[in-house]
Amino acid sequence: MVVGLLPLLMLGVVVGLQLANKQWTVLELAVLCPMLAATFAGPRLTAMYGVLAVLAGVLLGLHDDLFGKAGGGAAAQSVRLSGVAVGAVLAVLVSRYNTRRETKLQNISRVAEVAQQTILTPVPRTVGGLRFAARYESAAAEAVIGGDLYEVIDTPWGTRLLVGDVRGKGLEAVRIASRVLGCFRLVARQAADPQAILTALDAEAAQVCGPDDFVTAVVGQVRGRCLRLVNAGHPDPLLVRGGRARPLEVAARLAPLGLMSPEDNTLDVTLRAGDRLLLYTDGITEARDPATRGFLPLVPAVEASFARADLDEALDGLLTRVRAWTHSAQSDDAALLAVEVPRGGLLRRGPPGPS
Repeated sequence: MVVGLLPLLMLGVVVGLQLANKQWTVLELAVLCPMLAATFAGPRLTAMYGVLAVLAGVLLGLHDDLFGKAGGGAAAQSVRLSGVAVGAVLAVLVSRYNTRRETKLQNISRVAEVAQQTILTPVPRTVGGLRFAARYESAAAEAVIGGDLYEVIDTPWGTRLLVGDVRGKGLEAVRIASRVLGCFRLVARQAADPQAILTALDAEAAQVCGPDDFVTAVVGQVRGRCLRLVNAGHPDPLLVRGGRARPLEVAARLAPLGLMSPEDNTLDVTLRAGDRLLLYTDGITEARDPATRGFLPLVPAVEASFARADLDEALDGLLTRVRAWTHSAQSDDAALLAVEVPRGGLLRRGPPGPS
């Protein structure tokens, strides 16, 4: 409401300056009124301010006798008013352009939101007896989608997880992410071995990625109390147990998808009731303090955040710490997927994991 009155205030200042002096003619500055309105108002409101500016010029001309010889005559005053009128017309055209562009941007945002919902489907709160929570944090406030990805699927072999990150940004990264996710959703329900899933994802990434593109990813499978992980160049997931977080490091990290060798490299972990697992992309690990350029101390931040009882609150707390550390100036998107083994024994029955 206050912003909408700024053009009127500007016009009042111009009128006051014109009335306060007898030496200069400043009524041409009335054109600033519709020009200011064009920056935020629609064409109709801008046109109304343009009419007020011209009307103010006419009344000021009559008050100060600018139509007479002392003010340069009717011709001079007509030139002044014509300048204000032309400026008002241009302001209306600018306002019309801004309105159309804003409408187009809103439509693009709606399409992007639908695309994100299609690519990153909502993660159920409970799958296969496990609790889940997920977050996607964009580095740009106006962006809603990028190359980070996650998915959870229930299969006959257990609950399968995927978190990945496409190198690069923009529509090309979105295209690659959608192809990798589509492949995972298909293969995860058909392949018995998580390593076979990673191999299929690697083949898909090799087909859709350019010469300089690749995808880091970690695939997990939870069956009974056994967690099996395969990692292709991705940051190590964190296991939070008893309030302490530790990375789950494979013996030798595989290359990213699209560049991966066919070797088998898995990590098996026995889960306990109350355990929590955090899978994330490098938007978290590469979060820096803009003043010191220091990286976020991830393990302490996760331990402090995951001390909360609710899994969603834990992720929200972690993202709050990331924003505070980076002063809300993150350089990369971040995807978070949290898994919890309930203490109430909701796990699906399965073969015991290794000790």
